Amino acid sequence: MMKRIMAFALLTLFTFAAYAETQTFVRKSSTVPMTMKVNPDNRFMQAAKGPYTGLNGGSFDKAGHGNGWIYGYNRKVQWNLDPVTGPMVGSIYRQLNAVNPTYYGTIGGMIGTFVDATMNKKPVTLYAASQFWGPVPGGRYPNANEFINGYFFGQFNDFETVNDLLSWGMYTVADATWGWDWSTWATPKRLEATEGGASIPGAWTGTADVVYDPATGYYYWTQVFGEGGLSGGIDGATNSVCVGRSLTPANLDSWVWSDYQDLRFDGLDDTVGITAINEFHVAYAKDTQGNGTGYGVCMAIANDVDDVIDQDSITYIQNPKLSWMFTTNWGGDDSTGDWQPNWQYPAPDMLYQLEMKDIFDWYKETLTTWDSIGVDSLGQAIYDTTEVLVMDDPFITWNISNIATENNNVHVVFKAFPGTSAGGGGFLYGATDAGFRSGYYHLTGKITESGIVWRGKAKYIGSIVDMDKGFDVIEWTASNRNWMSVGYAGTTDEGGEVLYAQWIDKPTSRAVANEYGLESIWLDDAFFTSTVDGGWSWDYDKEVNFETGDPAYPIWTLRYVHNITKTSSLHEMGFVLANHGTFDDSTNPITVQTYGAHQYADFANPTEPVADLNDFNQFLHVWKISGNSITGIETEEAVITEGFELLQNYPNPFNPSTQIRFSIDKDSKVDLMVYNIKGEKVATLYNSKMAKGIHSFDFDGSNLNSGIYFCRLTVNGISQSRKMILAK
Repeated sequence: MMKRIMAFALLTLFTFAAYAETQTFVRKSSTVPMTMKVNPDNRFMQAAKGPYTGLNGGSFDKAGHGNGWIYGYNRKVQWNLDPVTGPMVGSIYRQLNAVNPTYYGTIGGMIGTFVDATMNKKPVTLYAASQFWGPVPGGRYPNANEFINGYFFGQFNDFETVNDLLSWGMYTVADATWGWDWSTWATPKRLEATEGGASIPGAWTGTADVVYDPATGYYYWTQVFGEGGLSGGIDGATNSVCVGRSLTPANLDSWVWSDYQDLRFDGLDDTVGITAINEFHVAYAKDTQGNGTGYGVCMAIANDVDDVIDQDSITYIQNPKLSWMFTTNWGGDDSTGDWQPNWQYPAPDMLYQLEMKDIFDWYKETLTTWDSIGVDSLGQAIYDTTEVLVMDDPFITWNISNIATENNNVHVVFKAFPGTSAGGGGFLYGATDAGFRSGYYHLTGKITESGIVWRGKAKYIGSIVDMDKGFDVIEWTASNRNWMSVGYAGTTDEGGEVLYAQWIDKPTSRAVANEYGLESIWLDDAFFTSTVDGGWSWDYDKEVNFETGDPAYPIWTLRYVHNITKTSSLHEMGFVLANHGTFDDSTNPITVQTYGAHQYADFANPTEPVADLNDFNQFLHVWKISGNSITGIETEEAVITEGFELLQNYPNPFNPSTQIRFSIDKDSKVDLMVYNIKGEKVATLYNSKMAKGIHSFDFDGSNLNSGIYFCRLTVNGISQSRKMILAK
């Protein structure tokens, strides 16, 4: 009976009992070693830690359904870590349109500061009517691309339902270089070629990334929009790429854009090139402040004509593959006399691909004694498998996330199942005879002048919840959603890259998500994990062991990472993390901090007869996520408050002196500094405890050159900045 129950199992990794050797890692600025175990193939296992705490920033967005931010790859929040402006959180989102909430939405934005359970926020409406469709605002699928040097970069599509479902790719930039409460948003512009004015037809869902070149002052922006509107989807998808460059990013007229026809991947033609492709994930190689190296990678899950094989006179397409193109020169240049993309790929309409057999160490393991439940290529459940199966066609679901660092390293997180080509159609399973295999994986590589060099096998991160209990077609459908993300928090002195990852899964307390009578979609929690050694080992919350009754493999183990929400109301396709974060190496183990955003379903307010979660009003919440020693990981509502205010200096411009005034509402630790445009400190005006009240300081710039300077006030770790102009 136990063997039959385990036959329904679907995931994880080898039992960890075989780990024997130990290796010591020394943390940055820490004398406490971290001991991990390593097995013969060099896979490290980090001890359990946590818990992680998710602080809920409250709802600042509302829509009649989830189409404003339904996809997990649309990053809804980004974190600015610029040392001059201080840390700020920014978001772009879709607000409810009262006239017709089914299709139309006003694009809004927010820039603020999170500290502990407090969020100072300033929501701003970017536009109340479409610049193309007159009074009907049609903004959908916003993507928070990046937040660098106080500039927030966002994109969305401008959708209209009357004139043949027309849609254009749009972009906007917010200027918060004077501080979050002085942020201004540019009126969005249509993404179109600078020469010729060509615009992507039927632009639908967009992805993008931005990087800053500190040597030249240029910002580079690669945007990708899937074409096709309502007729899109994986098999019919066509992705078009535009690359832009600007020295003054908040001035949208300053951007120079390439023609989308110069770099386009057509999934409609099944005779050549790409035959099936999901969204691209653009990642420039950069540090946590957005300074880049010029290298980058653009990844997708895809099939092409070369993936069709013949088995026993049956022709079928192999499972989708990890695919990419790369750049070593910012994604675009004008070396030919015209501004053009320089992303490198093997041939027109083709991408570089990684064979699945080169990723997984369980490739070609067998399924013999275990009648594991699985699904076929159409998602239909398989219950009685009697033939001997070889796991020769691993399956990566159509949802990935990737990041690239200033070391030119690429990190990819994805979800995978063992698969077989038996029967000419492909079948997927959760386990092999050796144990659970399905789950979340991490793969790393290096961007070089000649391409990406991948490093070894994919490392197992964690299990899918309750897969020992079997799964059904609903779970299979849910497993293909776009709901995971990976971010970067910096590098330790020992060279270990600090990463964090997140995905959506059902709570461990609920095997099926039908408590609201919704059988087509899941209500989930957000799960979080991190690594301080570049992905060799990932932290986890607990392991669940099962006795198999098989003397060769007596114990199978499910490994669960940290549940940071426990809300039972998260819309399954919405949670996503910021690209960047920070880490604290004074703790043992090292803790990380970042921000996320998630879509909620408001069950008290259905918008129409309920068929699934899209029929409820939707809210977007911002989260602060950190690993620390706080007991409990339930959500906590943030309070909007301001404890101090830095006023604009007077006079401004000034020569050579000016007065700086500020107020604090309680006795506090105060730092008052002046920085130049490069972020270099030029003066310390105060650095000590201060009584509550109004204070003023005189700043003399006699020994400085004319130019722009920033006054930065930090009170108990929270910062505000003001721009000052010295004009001699």
